[in-house]
Amino acid sequence: MKTLIKTGVSLLALALSGATLAQSNSSNVEQTGNGEAATVNQSGTGTNASDIDQDGSGNDAFVTQVSIAGDLNSSTILQAAGSSDNSADVEQVGEGNDSDVTQEGEDSTVNVTQNGTDNTSGVTQFSNFAITSVIQNGNQNESTVAQSGNLASIAVTQTNTDGNSEGNDSFVDQSGTGATVTVIQNGQMNISTVTQVGSLAGVTVTQEGEDNDSLVDQTGSSASIVVNQNGSGNDSDVTDLAAAVSVDVDQDGTDNVSLVDQIGEDATIEVAQDGTGNNSEVVGIARGSDVTVSQQGNGNESTVTQDPALRAAVFIPFAGPMTPPITNEDQSASVTQTGSDNEGAIAQYGRNQVASITQIGNGNFAGNRLGPAGIIQVGENQTASLAQDGNGNESTIRQGTDADYFLLTGTASDGNIATVTQDGDDGRSTVDQDGDNNLARLDQDGFENLSTITQTGNSNTAIVTQSGVGNQSIVTQNGNGNTATVTQGTP
Repeated sequence: MKTLIKTGVSLLALALSGATLAQSNSSNVEQTGNGEAATVNQSGTGTNASDIDQDGSGNDAFVTQVSIAGDLNSSTILQAAGSSDNSADVEQVGEGNDSDVTQEGEDSTVNVTQNGTDNTSGVTQFSNFAITSVIQNGNQNESTVAQSGNLASIAVTQTNTDGNSEGNDSFVDQSGTGATVTVIQNGQMNISTVTQVGSLAGVTVTQEGEDNDSLVDQTGSSASIVVNQNGSGNDSDVTDLAAAVSVDVDQDGTDNVSLVDQIGEDATIEVAQDGTGNNSEVVGIARGSDVTVSQQGNGNESTVTQDPALRAAVFIPFAGPMTPPITNEDQSASVTQTGSDNEGAIAQYGRNQVASITQIGNGNFAGNRLGPAGIIQVGENQTASLAQDGNGNESTIRQGTDADYFLLTGTASDGNIATVTQDGDDGRSTVDQDGDNNLARLDQDGFENLSTITQTGNSNTAIVTQSGVGNQSIVTQNGNGNTATVTQGTP
Protein backbone atom coordinates (compact mmCIF):
# COMPACT_ATOMS: atom_id res chain seq x y z
CA MET A 1 0.00 0.00 0.00
CA LYS A 2 2.84 2.41 0.83
CA THR A 3 4.45 1.64 -2.51
CA LEU A 4 1.22 2.53 -4.32
CA ILE A 5 0.89 5.78 -2.42
CA LYS A 6 4.49 6.76 -3.19
CA THR A 7 3.93 5.97 -6.84
CA GLY A 8 0.77 8.12 -6.91
CA VAL A 9 2.58 11.02 -5.28
CA SER A 10 5.40 10.74 -7.76
CA LEU A 11 2.98 10.85 -10.72
CA LEU A 12 1.23 13.91 -9.28
CA ALA A 13 4.53 15.69 -8.81
CA LEU A 14 5.49 14.89 -12.39
CA ALA A 15 2.17 16.21 -13.67
CA LEU A 16 2.57 19.45 -11.73
CA SER A 17 6.10 19.74 -13.00
CA GLY A 18 4.82 19.35 -16.57
CA ALA A 19 2.21 22.09 -16.02
CA THR A 20 4.91 24.40 -14.73
CA LEU A 21 7.16 23.66 -17.68
CA ALA A 22 4.28 24.54 -20.09
CA GLN A 23 4.73 28.20 -19.22
CA SER A 24 7.12 29.84 -21.70
CA ASN A 25 8.02 33.53 -21.95
CA SER A 26 10.38 35.13 -24.43
CA SER A 27 11.51 38.75 -24.62
CA ASN A 28 13.80 40.42 -27.14
CA VAL A 29 14.82 44.07 -26.72
CA GLU A 30 17.10 45.74 -29.27
CA GLN A 31 18.11 49.38 -28.77
CA THR A 32 20.33 51.17 -31.30
CA GLY A 33 19.29 54.75 -30.63
CA ASN A 34 19.89 57.21 -27.83
CA GLY A 35 18.09 57.58 -24.53
CA GLU A 36 15.62 54.76 -25.25
CA ALA A 37 13.70 52.97 -22.45
CA ALA A 38 12.01 49.58 -22.56
CA THR A 39 10.13 47.70 -19.84
CA VAL A 40 8.76 44.16 -20.22
CA ASN A 41 6.68 42.24 -17.64
CA GLN A 42 5.58 38.69 -18.49
CA SER A 43 3.64 36.26 -16.28
CA GLY A 44 0.85 33.69 -16.30
CA THR A 45 0.43 30.02 -17.07
CA GLY A 46 0.68 30.20 -20.85
CA THR A 47 3.10 31.55 -23.44
CA ASN A 48 4.11 35.17 -24.03
CA ALA A 49 6.45 36.68 -26.62
CA SER A 50 7.63 40.27 -26.78
CA ASP A 51 9.88 41.95 -29.36
CA ILE A 52 10.94 45.59 -28.94
CA ASP A 53 13.16 47.38 -31.47
CA GLN A 54 14.09 50.98 -30.68
CA ASP A 55 16.16 52.85 -33.28
CA GLY A 56 15.40 56.50 -32.52
CA SER A 57 15.96 58.71 -29.50
CA GLY A 58 14.09 59.22 -26.25
CA ASN A 59 11.38 56.66 -27.03
CA ASP A 60 9.61 54.61 -24.34
CA ALA A 61 8.16 51.11 -24.73
CA PHE A 62 6.14 49.22 -22.10
CA VAL A 63 4.85 45.65 -22.47
CA THR A 64 2.78 43.74 -19.91
CA GLN A 65 1.69 40.20 -20.74
CA VAL A 66 -0.36 37.91 -18.49
CA SER A 67 -1.06 34.61 -20.22
CA ILE A 68 -3.37 31.68 -19.62
CA ALA A 69 -2.87 28.21 -21.07
CA GLY A 70 -3.50 28.22 -24.79
CA ASP A 71 -2.17 30.12 -27.77
CA LEU A 72 0.72 32.55 -27.68
CA ASN A 73 0.32 36.20 -26.74
CA SER A 74 2.55 38.20 -29.07
CA SER A 75 3.64 41.84 -28.93
CA THR A 76 5.92 43.64 -31.38
CA ILE A 77 6.97 47.28 -31.01
CA LEU A 78 9.14 49.06 -33.58
CA GLN A 79 10.17 52.64 -32.91
CA ALA A 80 11.96 53.49 -36.14
CA ALA A 81 15.10 55.46 -36.88
CA GLY A 82 14.42 59.16 -36.79
CA SER A 83 11.60 58.84 -34.27
CA SER A 84 11.87 60.60 -30.95
CA ASP A 85 10.03 60.99 -27.65
CA ASN A 86 7.29 58.53 -28.60
CA SER A 87 5.56 56.18 -26.18
CA ALA A 88 4.09 52.72 -26.82
CA ASP A 89 2.27 50.79 -24.11
CA VAL A 90 0.89 47.29 -24.75
CA GLU A 91 -1.03 45.22 -22.21
CA GLN A 92 -2.23 41.70 -22.99
CA VAL A 93 -4.26 39.45 -20.68
CA GLY A 94 -5.49 36.08 -21.95
CA GLU A 95 -4.27 33.91 -24.80
CA GLY A 96 -3.81 34.15 -28.54
CA ASN A 97 -3.70 37.94 -28.59
CA ASP A 98 -1.49 39.70 -31.13
CA SER A 99 -0.32 43.32 -31.15
CA ASP A 100 1.96 45.05 -33.66
CA VAL A 101 2.98 48.70 -33.18
CA THR A 102 5.18 50.75 -35.52
CA GLN A 103 6.01 54.37 -34.69
CA GLU A 104 7.72 57.13 -36.63
CA GLY A 105 7.60 60.84 -35.87
CA GLU A 106 7.79 62.71 -32.61
CA ASP A 107 5.95 63.05 -29.30
CA SER A 108 3.20 60.57 -30.16
CA THR A 109 1.52 57.88 -28.06
CA VAL A 110 0.11 54.43 -28.72
CA ASN A 111 -1.82 52.46 -26.09
CA VAL A 112 -3.07 48.93 -26.80
CA THR A 113 -5.05 46.87 -24.29
CA GLN A 114 -6.17 43.33 -25.11
CA ASN A 115 -8.18 41.34 -22.61
CA GLY A 116 -9.47 38.00 -23.86
CA THR A 117 -8.73 35.54 -26.61
CA ASP A 118 -7.46 35.80 -30.20
CA ASN A 119 -7.69 39.57 -30.49
CA THR A 120 -5.55 41.23 -33.17
CA SER A 121 -4.33 44.83 -33.26
CA GLY A 122 -2.06 46.55 -35.76
CA VAL A 123 -1.06 50.20 -35.32
CA THR A 124 1.13 52.17 -37.72
CA GLN A 125 1.67 55.74 -36.58
CA PHE A 126 3.84 58.14 -38.60
CA SER A 127 2.84 61.38 -36.89
CA ASN A 128 3.86 64.16 -34.58
CA PHE A 129 1.91 64.82 -31.37
CA ALA A 130 -0.67 62.15 -32.19
CA ILE A 131 -2.50 59.66 -29.98
CA THR A 132 -3.83 56.17 -30.77
CA SER A 133 -5.76 54.01 -28.31
CA VAL A 134 -7.02 50.47 -28.97
CA ILE A 135 -9.01 48.52 -26.37
CA GLN A 136 -10.18 44.98 -27.15
CA ASN A 137 -12.33 42.92 -24.77
CA GLY A 138 -13.54 39.37 -25.38
CA ASN A 139 -12.54 37.30 -28.33
CA GLN A 140 -11.62 37.54 -32.00
CA ASN A 141 -11.76 41.29 -32.39
CA GLU A 142 -9.58 42.80 -35.12
CA SER A 143 -8.34 46.38 -35.34
CA THR A 144 -6.09 48.06 -37.90
CA VAL A 145 -4.99 51.68 -37.46
CA ALA A 146 -2.87 53.73 -39.84
CA GLN A 147 -2.28 57.29 -38.65
CA SER A 148 -0.14 59.89 -40.43
CA GLY A 149 -1.83 63.14 -39.42
CA ASN A 150 -0.18 65.42 -36.90
CA LEU A 151 -2.02 66.50 -33.74
CA ALA A 152 -4.59 63.80 -34.51
CA SER A 153 -6.20 61.11 -32.38
CA ILE A 154 -7.81 57.71 -32.88
CA ALA A 155 -9.68 55.66 -30.28
CA VAL A 156 -11.02 52.15 -30.98
CA THR A 157 -12.95 50.10 -28.41
CA GLN A 158 -14.16 46.59 -29.28
CA THR A 159 -16.13 44.20 -27.08
CA ASN A 160 -17.37 40.69 -27.90
CA THR A 161 -18.65 38.66 -24.96
CA ASP A 162 -19.92 35.72 -27.04
CA GLY A 163 -17.19 33.13 -26.96
CA ASN A 164 -18.78 31.16 -29.81
CA SER A 165 -18.96 34.00 -32.33
CA GLU A 166 -16.45 36.03 -34.26
CA GLY A 167 -15.75 39.48 -32.93
CA ASN A 168 -15.72 42.90 -34.52
CA ASP A 169 -13.54 44.37 -37.28
CA SER A 170 -12.33 47.97 -37.39
CA PHE A 171 -10.10 49.70 -39.94
CA VAL A 172 -9.04 53.34 -39.55
CA ASP A 173 -6.79 55.29 -41.92
CA GLN A 174 -6.36 58.92 -40.87
CA SER A 175 -4.04 61.49 -42.45
CA GLY A 176 -5.72 64.79 -41.62
CA THR A 177 -4.06 67.27 -39.27
CA GLY A 178 -5.94 67.77 -36.01
CA ALA A 179 -8.53 65.16 -36.97
CA THR A 180 -10.24 62.68 -34.63
CA VAL A 181 -11.79 59.24 -35.05
CA THR A 182 -13.70 57.27 -32.41
CA VAL A 183 -14.97 53.74 -33.06
CA ILE A 184 -17.00 51.79 -30.48
CA GLN A 185 -18.13 48.26 -31.30
CA ASN A 186 -20.12 46.09 -28.91
CA GLY A 187 -21.37 42.76 -30.21
CA GLN A 188 -20.38 40.35 -32.92
CA MET A 189 -19.23 40.64 -36.53
CA ASN A 190 -19.70 44.37 -36.79
CA ILE A 191 -17.50 46.05 -39.41
CA SER A 192 -16.34 49.66 -39.38
CA THR A 193 -14.12 51.26 -42.03
CA VAL A 194 -13.04 54.89 -41.64
CA THR A 195 -10.78 56.78 -44.05
CA GLN A 196 -10.29 60.42 -43.08
CA VAL A 197 -8.15 62.88 -45.03
CA GLY A 198 -9.65 66.22 -44.02
CA SER A 199 -8.00 68.33 -41.33
CA LEU A 200 -9.81 69.34 -38.13
CA ALA A 201 -12.52 66.81 -38.98
CA GLY A 202 -14.21 64.33 -36.67
CA VAL A 203 -15.76 60.88 -37.12
CA THR A 204 -17.61 58.85 -34.49
CA VAL A 205 -18.95 55.36 -35.22
CA THR A 206 -20.92 53.36 -32.63
CA GLN A 207 -22.12 49.83 -33.37
CA GLU A 208 -24.27 47.77 -31.00
CA GLY A 209 -25.48 44.33 -32.07
CA GLU A 210 -24.27 42.10 -34.85
CA ASP A 211 -23.48 42.17 -38.57
CA ASN A 212 -23.70 45.96 -38.80
CA ASP A 213 -21.52 47.58 -41.47
CA SER A 214 -20.35 51.19 -41.53
CA LEU A 215 -18.17 52.88 -44.17
CA VAL A 216 -16.97 56.48 -43.78
CA ASP A 217 -14.74 58.01 -46.46
CA GLN A 218 -14.17 61.59 -45.37
CA THR A 219 -12.12 64.06 -47.39
CA GLY A 220 -13.45 67.45 -46.29
CA SER A 221 -11.84 69.63 -43.64
CA SER A 222 -13.77 70.69 -40.51
CA ALA A 223 -16.44 68.07 -41.23
CA SER A 224 -18.36 66.13 -38.58
CA ILE A 225 -19.64 62.58 -39.14
CA VAL A 226 -21.62 60.56 -36.59
CA VAL A 227 -22.92 57.04 -37.30
CA ASN A 228 -24.93 55.05 -34.74
CA GLN A 229 -26.04 51.50 -35.50
CA ASN A 230 -28.12 49.48 -33.04
CA GLY A 231 -29.48 46.12 -34.13
CA SER A 232 -28.41 43.67 -36.81
CA GLY A 233 -27.58 43.80 -40.47
CA ASN A 234 -27.72 47.57 -40.79
CA ASP A 235 -25.58 49.19 -43.50
CA SER A 236 -24.37 52.81 -43.65
CA ASP A 237 -22.10 54.44 -46.26
CA VAL A 238 -20.97 58.06 -45.91
CA THR A 239 -18.62 59.11 -48.71
CA ASP A 240 -17.25 62.01 -50.79
CA LEU A 241 -17.80 64.95 -48.46
CA ALA A 242 -16.74 68.57 -48.90
CA ALA A 243 -15.55 70.99 -46.19
CA ALA A 244 -17.61 71.85 -43.10
CA VAL A 245 -20.21 69.15 -43.76
CA SER A 246 -22.25 67.68 -40.91
CA VAL A 247 -23.69 64.16 -41.25
CA ASP A 248 -25.64 62.23 -38.62
CA VAL A 249 -26.88 58.69 -39.37
CA ASP A 250 -28.89 56.76 -36.75
CA GLN A 251 -30.03 53.22 -37.51
CA ASP A 252 -32.13 51.14 -35.10
CA GLY A 253 -33.50 47.77 -36.10
CA THR A 254 -32.66 45.26 -38.78
CA ASP A 255 -31.36 45.44 -42.35
CA ASN A 256 -31.74 49.18 -42.76
CA VAL A 257 -29.62 50.78 -45.51
CA SER A 258 -28.38 54.37 -45.68
CA LEU A 259 -26.23 56.01 -48.37
CA VAL A 260 -24.92 59.59 -48.03
CA ASP A 261 -22.71 60.55 -50.98
CA GLN A 262 -21.35 63.63 -52.79
CA ILE A 263 -22.18 66.27 -50.22
CA GLY A 264 -21.39 69.93 -50.92
CA GLU A 265 -19.68 72.40 -48.62
CA ASP A 266 -21.51 73.51 -45.45
CA ALA A 267 -24.34 71.01 -45.98
CA THR A 268 -26.16 69.30 -43.09
CA ILE A 269 -27.54 65.75 -43.41
CA GLU A 270 -29.60 63.83 -40.84
CA VAL A 271 -30.87 60.29 -41.43
CA ALA A 272 -32.85 58.35 -38.81
CA GLN A 273 -34.10 54.81 -39.46
CA ASP A 274 -36.11 52.71 -37.00
CA GLY A 275 -37.53 49.40 -38.14
CA THR A 276 -36.72 46.74 -40.71
CA GLY A 277 -35.57 46.99 -44.29
CA ASN A 278 -35.80 50.76 -44.68
CA ASN A 279 -33.68 52.31 -47.42
CA SER A 280 -32.43 55.89 -47.71
CA GLU A 281 -30.25 57.59 -50.34
CA VAL A 282 -29.03 61.18 -50.00
CA VAL A 283 -26.86 61.94 -53.03
CA GLY A 284 -25.39 64.98 -54.74
CA ILE A 285 -26.38 67.56 -52.14
CA ALA A 286 -25.71 71.21 -52.98
CA ARG A 287 -23.57 73.67 -51.05
CA GLY A 288 -25.19 75.07 -47.92
CA SER A 289 -28.18 72.74 -48.10
CA ASP A 290 -29.89 70.70 -45.39
CA VAL A 291 -31.57 67.31 -45.72
CA THR A 292 -33.56 65.41 -43.10
CA VAL A 293 -34.80 61.84 -43.54
CA SER A 294 -36.86 59.98 -40.92
CA GLN A 295 -38.10 56.44 -41.49
CA GLN A 296 -40.14 54.47 -38.96
CA GLY A 297 -41.57 51.13 -39.93
CA ASN A 298 -40.66 48.55 -42.52
CA GLY A 299 -39.65 48.61 -46.15
CA ASN A 300 -39.82 52.36 -46.68
CA GLU A 301 -37.69 53.96 -49.42
CA SER A 302 -36.50 57.56 -49.53
CA THR A 303 -34.36 59.37 -52.10
CA VAL A 304 -33.09 62.95 -52.03
CA THR A 305 -30.84 64.30 -54.76
CA GLN A 306 -29.56 67.74 -55.71
CA ASP A 307 -27.22 68.40 -58.58
CA PRO A 308 -23.66 69.03 -57.34
CA ALA A 309 -22.19 72.51 -57.41
CA LEU A 310 -20.58 71.80 -60.77
CA ARG A 311 -22.19 69.49 -63.27
CA ALA A 312 -20.08 66.93 -65.10
CA ALA A 313 -18.41 68.18 -68.26
CA VAL A 314 -20.51 68.06 -71.43
CA PHE A 315 -19.31 68.08 -75.03
CA ILE A 316 -20.06 71.20 -77.06
CA PRO A 317 -19.72 70.76 -80.86
CA PHE A 318 -16.69 72.57 -82.30
CA ALA A 319 -15.70 73.70 -78.80
CA GLY A 320 -14.85 70.47 -77.02
CA PRO A 321 -15.70 69.48 -73.43
CA MET A 322 -16.66 72.14 -70.91
CA THR A 323 -18.35 72.47 -67.52
CA PRO A 324 -21.34 74.80 -67.57
CA PRO A 325 -21.20 77.51 -64.89
CA ILE A 326 -24.27 76.90 -62.75
CA THR A 327 -25.45 77.89 -59.33
CA ASN A 328 -26.89 75.30 -56.97
CA GLU A 329 -27.00 76.06 -53.25
CA ASP A 330 -28.98 76.56 -50.06
CA GLN A 331 -31.65 73.93 -50.70
CA SER A 332 -33.78 72.31 -48.02
CA ALA A 333 -35.35 68.84 -48.24
CA SER A 334 -37.06 66.54 -45.77
CA VAL A 335 -38.69 63.13 -46.01
CA THR A 336 -40.66 61.61 -43.14
CA GLN A 337 -42.09 58.11 -43.49
CA THR A 338 -44.12 56.25 -40.86
CA GLY A 339 -45.58 52.88 -41.79
CA SER A 340 -44.59 50.30 -44.38
CA ASP A 341 -43.60 50.21 -48.04
CA ASN A 342 -43.87 53.93 -48.64
CA GLU A 343 -41.77 55.49 -51.43
CA GLY A 344 -40.70 59.11 -51.62
CA ALA A 345 -38.17 60.97 -53.77
CA ILE A 346 -37.08 64.62 -54.00
CA ALA A 347 -34.94 66.15 -56.76
CA GLN A 348 -33.88 69.81 -56.46
CA TYR A 349 -31.81 71.97 -58.77
CA GLY A 350 -31.28 75.68 -58.24
CA ARG A 351 -31.18 77.64 -55.00
CA ASN A 352 -33.20 78.58 -51.95
CA GLN A 353 -35.87 75.93 -52.53
CA VAL A 354 -37.80 73.95 -49.91
CA ALA A 355 -39.33 70.50 -50.43
CA SER A 356 -40.94 68.13 -47.95
CA ILE A 357 -42.64 64.75 -48.14
CA THR A 358 -44.57 63.28 -45.21
CA GLN A 359 -46.06 59.80 -45.52
CA ILE A 360 -48.11 58.09 -42.82
CA GLY A 361 -49.60 54.70 -43.60
CA ASN A 362 -48.74 51.96 -46.05
CA GLY A 363 -47.92 51.82 -49.72
CA ASN A 364 -48.02 55.54 -50.42
CA PHE A 365 -46.08 56.71 -53.48
CA ALA A 366 -44.35 60.03 -54.09
CA GLY A 367 -41.77 59.04 -56.68
CA ASN A 368 -38.76 56.73 -56.38
CA ARG A 369 -35.08 56.70 -57.22
CA LEU A 370 -35.68 55.10 -60.61
CA GLY A 371 -37.68 58.21 -61.50
CA PRO A 372 -39.49 60.35 -61.74
CA ALA A 373 -39.16 61.93 -58.32
CA GLY A 374 -42.29 62.82 -56.38
CA ILE A 375 -41.11 66.41 -56.04
CA ILE A 376 -38.95 67.98 -58.75
CA GLN A 377 -37.84 71.60 -58.41
CA VAL A 378 -35.84 73.58 -60.99
CA GLY A 379 -35.35 77.27 -60.25
CA GLU A 380 -35.27 79.54 -57.23
CA ASN A 381 -37.24 80.28 -54.09
CA GLN A 382 -39.85 77.56 -54.70
CA THR A 383 -41.72 75.61 -52.03
CA ALA A 384 -43.31 72.17 -52.39
CA SER A 385 -45.06 70.30 -49.60
CA LEU A 386 -46.60 66.85 -49.96
CA ALA A 387 -48.39 65.05 -47.12
CA GLN A 388 -50.01 61.62 -47.42
CA ASP A 389 -51.96 60.09 -44.54
CA GLY A 390 -53.54 56.80 -45.49
CA ASN A 391 -52.80 53.96 -47.86
CA GLY A 392 -52.02 53.68 -51.53
CA ASN A 393 -51.97 57.38 -52.33
CA GLU A 394 -49.92 58.72 -55.26
CA SER A 395 -48.77 62.29 -55.84
CA THR A 396 -46.30 64.26 -57.95
CA ILE A 397 -45.24 67.92 -57.80
CA ARG A 398 -43.13 69.38 -60.61
CA GLN A 399 -41.90 72.97 -60.51
CA GLY A 400 -39.94 74.59 -63.33
CA THR A 401 -39.20 71.35 -65.17
CA ASP A 402 -39.37 73.10 -68.56
CA ALA A 403 -36.27 75.11 -67.61
CA ASP A 404 -32.67 74.38 -68.58
CA TYR A 405 -31.17 71.87 -66.13
CA PHE A 406 -27.62 72.89 -66.98
CA LEU A 407 -27.80 76.65 -66.58
CA LEU A 408 -30.20 78.76 -64.55
CA THR A 409 -31.54 81.39 -66.95
CA GLY A 410 -34.56 83.65 -67.16
CA THR A 411 -36.66 80.63 -68.11
CA ALA A 412 -36.18 79.01 -64.71
CA SER A 413 -39.15 79.19 -62.34
CA ASP A 414 -39.13 81.44 -59.30
CA GLY A 415 -41.31 81.72 -56.22
CA ASN A 416 -43.85 78.96 -56.93
CA ILE A 417 -45.68 77.31 -54.04
CA ALA A 418 -47.38 73.90 -54.16
CA THR A 419 -49.05 72.21 -51.21
CA VAL A 420 -50.71 68.79 -51.46
CA THR A 421 -52.46 66.99 -48.61
CA GLN A 422 -53.97 63.55 -49.13
CA ASP A 423 -56.00 61.99 -46.29
CA GLY A 424 -57.57 58.66 -47.08
CA ASP A 425 -56.78 55.90 -49.51
CA ASP A 426 -55.91 55.56 -53.18
CA GLY A 427 -55.91 59.26 -54.02
CA ARG A 428 -54.14 60.52 -57.15
CA SER A 429 -52.62 63.97 -57.59
CA THR A 430 -50.38 65.85 -60.04
CA VAL A 431 -49.20 69.46 -59.83
CA ASP A 432 -47.14 71.12 -62.61
CA GLN A 433 -45.92 74.71 -62.29
CA ASP A 434 -43.83 76.59 -64.88
CA GLY A 435 -43.40 80.32 -64.40
CA ASP A 436 -43.18 82.59 -61.39
CA ASN A 437 -45.16 83.11 -58.19
CA ASN A 438 -47.86 80.54 -58.91
CA LEU A 439 -49.83 79.02 -56.02
CA ALA A 440 -51.39 75.55 -56.07
CA ARG A 441 -53.12 73.96 -53.10
CA LEU A 442 -54.88 70.60 -53.00
CA ASP A 443 -56.70 68.98 -50.08
CA GLN A 444 -58.02 65.46 -50.61
CA ASP A 445 -60.01 63.64 -47.93
CA GLY A 446 -61.63 60.34 -48.81
CA PHE A 447 -61.11 57.56 -51.28
CA GLU A 448 -60.07 57.33 -54.93
CA ASN A 449 -60.11 61.06 -55.57
CA LEU A 450 -58.22 62.43 -58.59
CA SER A 451 -56.75 65.92 -59.08
CA THR A 452 -54.56 67.51 -61.76
CA ILE A 453 -53.33 71.11 -61.57
CA THR A 454 -51.25 72.61 -64.40
CA GLN A 455 -50.03 76.21 -64.23
CA THR A 456 -48.03 77.90 -67.00
CA GLY A 457 -47.35 81.59 -66.53
CA ASN A 458 -47.12 83.93 -63.58
CA SER A 459 -49.14 84.67 -60.42
CA ASN A 460 -51.82 82.04 -61.04
CA THR A 461 -53.78 80.56 -58.13
CA ALA A 462 -55.52 77.18 -57.97
CA ILE A 463 -57.23 75.83 -54.87
CA VAL A 464 -58.86 72.39 -54.98
CA THR A 465 -60.72 70.69 -52.12
CA GLN A 466 -62.04 67.14 -52.47
CA SER A 467 -63.85 64.96 -49.94
CA GLY A 468 -65.76 61.75 -50.23
CA VAL A 469 -65.32 59.09 -52.88
CA GLY A 470 -64.37 59.17 -56.55
CA ASN A 471 -64.12 62.91 -57.23
CA GLN A 472 -62.17 64.15 -60.25
CA SER A 473 -60.78 67.65 -60.85
CA ILE A 474 -58.62 69.08 -63.65
CA VAL A 475 -57.38 72.67 -63.52
CA THR A 476 -55.31 74.10 -66.39
CA GLN A 477 -54.09 77.71 -66.25
CA ASN A 478 -52.15 79.36 -69.12
CA GLY A 479 -51.30 83.02 -68.71
CA ASN A 480 -51.01 85.38 -65.81
CA GLY A 481 -53.11 86.24 -62.78
CA ASN A 482 -55.74 83.52 -63.18
CA THR A 483 -57.69 82.16 -60.19
CA ALA A 484 -59.51 78.82 -59.91
CA THR A 485 -61.30 77.36 -56.89
CA VAL A 486 -62.81 73.86 -56.95
CA THR A 487 -64.74 72.22 -54.10
CA GLN A 488 -66.04 68.70 -54.48
CA GLY A 489 -67.77 66.31 -52.10
CA THR A 490 -69.29 66.59 -48.68
CA PRO A 491 -69.01 70.14 -47.25
